[in-house]
Amino acid sequence: MYTALILFILAGTIICLGGIYYRKSIALGLLVPGAVLLIIIAFLSTVVLPYREKIPATEKGVPYSEKALLGRQIYVREGCWYCHTQQVRPIRQDEGLGNISQPGDYQYDYPHVLGTERTGPDLSHVAGKYEDEWHKNHLINPRPRTLQEAGMAGKVLGSVMPPFSFLSKEEIDALVAYLQSLR
Repeated sequence: MYTALILFILAGTIICLGGIYYRKSIALGLLVPGAVLLIIIAFLSTVVLPYREKIPATEKGVPYSEKALLGRQIYVREGCWYCHTQQVRPIRQDEGLGNISQPGDYQYDYPHVLGTERTGPDLSHVAGKYEDEWHKNHLINPRPRTLQEAGMAGKVLGSVMPPFSFLSKEEIDALVAYLQSLR
């Protein structure tokens, strides 16, 4: 990606210099350098400068255990972050979800899986909310048809979450360990 961006900037610079050198058009000689300068400033301010500042880890930003890290890989692989967010925003909709997320909370997360939309519940503070057995049952059968089939308090009837019964026992345990690390 960076290679394409650098090539784009170089191509813009060559066009800019060519337009100035040949003076075929005043508009080309002014418009292209302005556009190239704008792209360079945007690139520096959004890509380069944020990486120069070291953000300290917060209390929530701790390294994952080996098992939780494997669970996080499964979480990313299975696309859980498409429906679940892991960030509490400072807006009225997120009141009561816990502490507002800070950049240091994600110090050890790569890639960042903050979520794209909140179809399912926010998982940023899910650790300890339910027991491990609840999470295992929910991952295997998130759509129980009756309360008896749910078998555990807190399970929602009619969930749109797909079942992950195809995962091995070790993978489900790792995924639960990851969920229980989200405090």
